[in-house]
Amino acid sequence: MRTPGTTIDRRRAKRAGFTLIELLAVILIIGILATILITQLGGAEDAANVQTTKQKLGTLEVVLDAYDRDKGDYPSSTFTADQGVANDGLNVGIEALVVALWSNGYEAGGHLGDEVDRLQNVDGDFSGTSLTDFGTRGLFEIADAWGNPLAYFHHRDYEVKDRPYLTHHPDTGAEIQSAPRAFFNAATGRYYAHDSFQLISAGEDAIFGTPDDITKFDRE
Repeated sequence: MRTPGTTIDRRRAKRAGFTLIELLAVILIIGILATILITQLGGAEDAANVQTTKQKLGTLEVVLDAYDRDKGDYPSSTFTADQGVANDGLNVGIEALVVALWSNGYEAGGHLGDEVDRLQNVDGDFSGTSLTDFGTRGLFEIADAWGNPLAYFHHRDYEVKDRPYLTHHPDTGAEIQSAPRAFFNAATGRYYAHDSFQLISAGEDAIFGTPDDITKFDRE
């Protein structure tokens, strides 16, 4: 004997079961799409950071060429004895560049606009006396689009290989130390920009000496 309503209840239960499966499927699809979207957005952000960093390198190239015309040489990437800063510390090259560009009223030749407001002191170090016009003893760096210091080499220092830079991983914030090296062109048998300078960004991974390093010149 069939109990009234039993068949209807079973049909309702089946429909409820299918609805739950469909809901789970939708949740799974949304998760997949969200992962793809996040990945694409992350890739787009990194691509934008690469372009922003290349633009900054291009601007700095103009500034340093102007400095060379004004002063007769490119800014040093080494501190001099009278500046009283050891050259075996962190971020030395770019710190020496900032001192050269923002001291004695030079103000980067008027070419860097509000870049001065974006200077950083990633390693938190100081000089014995104020070497810039900022009224502070902080040794500052020019940063790339990920907020990490650029590496700077005057051509006299292209052979220097043991000056580490402190950076931070853009995702985890973990501190990283790596030693950039000036890029050598094996085809010509001499360094790129052999008679001027090299500026290098550690790129997305914040590690110098890896394939994603960014330079203004094309490398083989």
